[in-house]
Amino acid sequence: MNHLGWTRAPDQSLAQWDRWTALAAAVRADGLDRTLVCGMGGSSLAPHVLAASMGGALQVLDSTNPAAVLAAERAHDPARTLFLIVSKSGTTVETLAFYRYFAARARPEQFIAVTDPGSPLEALARERRFRAVVEHPADVGGRYAALTAVGMLPAALLGLDGRTLLQRAAAVDPERAKAFGAALAAAVGVGRDKLVLQPPAPVGALAHWIEQLVAESSGKDGRGVVPVVDDPVGAVLPDMQVVTDFSPDPLDLGAEFLRWEYATWELCERLGVNAFDQPDVEEAKRLAREELDRVGAVGAQHAAPLPTLSPHDLRQRARPGDYLAILAYLPPTPEVTAELQAVRAAWGRTLGCATTLGFGPRYLHSTGQLHKGGPNTGLFLAITADAAEDVEIPEQGRTFGELERGQARGDIRALLARGRRVAHVHLPHLEDLDALVRS
Repeated sequence: MNHLGWTRAPDQSLAQWDRWTALAAAVRADGLDRTLVCGMGGSSLAPHVLAASMGGALQVLDSTNPAAVLAAERAHDPARTLFLIVSKSGTTVETLAFYRYFAARARPEQFIAVTDPGSPLEALARERRFRAVVEHPADVGGRYAALTAVGMLPAALLGLDGRTLLQRAAAVDPERAKAFGAALAAAVGVGRDKLVLQPPAPVGALAHWIEQLVAESSGKDGRGVVPVVDDPVGAVLPDMQVVTDFSPDPLDLGAEFLRWEYATWELCERLGVNAFDQPDVEEAKRLAREELDRVGAVGAQHAAPLPTLSPHDLRQRARPGDYLAILAYLPPTPEVTAELQAVRAAWGRTLGCATTLGFGPRYLHSTGQLHKGGPNTGLFLAITADAAEDVEIPEQGRTFGELERGQARGDIRALLARGRRVAHVHLPHLEDLDALVRS
């Protein structure tokens, strides 16, 4: 299949814009005054960027951590919430778990699906009588879908000026954007493969969308670029290139999405990798399924310890040109993020290397491909903790806590199978996080 449908997305979405705004108006007329986007990776990052940059009653749920699910439920009256269930394949485990949970708490007309034609999610949505099923273009990969219904239906639900946003995107010069990608590749060719992203504050969330686009597109065949977002240290190291050239105008986000899509395509062409596949993602999913089956058979308390390093030994294995990746299966709250940033800063200063932070399982759909398929320069610090409160996933015979633990163990196993250097720390209590600053 041709995967270049995203190049036509601005014009195609402009043609659909009136239909999406009419759907959004009907939603509001029915008293649904908040949207919860349930999706992973490319299905949720663009809506998050738009809401964070322009404001509005839209939140994203992209974590199986029980605290995150409960927070999403408690943030607003479920009876006045529209649930946007987004999965290109229609089989995304986390997204379907979110649907099952909220389907037990809301009416069918509170759900809209965005998915490929003929997907299992489309069949489910029609069977359960969702308010609408909106087509995800089959020739557009998930991480390139920001300017399709994936990003633009949320824009309509937010009441944004999507027409102007799309018109500005349509004016992007592809050749100029590709030249930018070629310059990024040239820097990688001389050893600067850590891409520090520093957009201005009004569009700061854009960095997380670019992180997924660049990491998942480029990180394969032992090659790849490591995006660095929200660096708490700020030192510019010899293996870094820093990008600060972004428009601060939120209405230019569509143009930024398309500019970076063209640039990433060209970057990958220069690196000699396929920008549109993710060959190493499935292994972690398979191992997570094995872990979930094992939990069902023997219980989580009987899971065998994984052969990972201690944090001390992980630091001792560091080499020049490495990066530290913190993989946190914890509640993705501002407070936990701040504590993890302190851990990240302490380790970054000690090791003298670039650092990244990802919440699981979110990062599996973002940087996970790079971790396993990219260069073997990662030091992986996986952090898990006991859930203070767990919740059942209806119709699935397991809890969100069990799903999260299975995903964590599955990814650690996948990293170990690739010969990656991994330490795993399990915390009985979240309050123990600060000990990692000193460890």
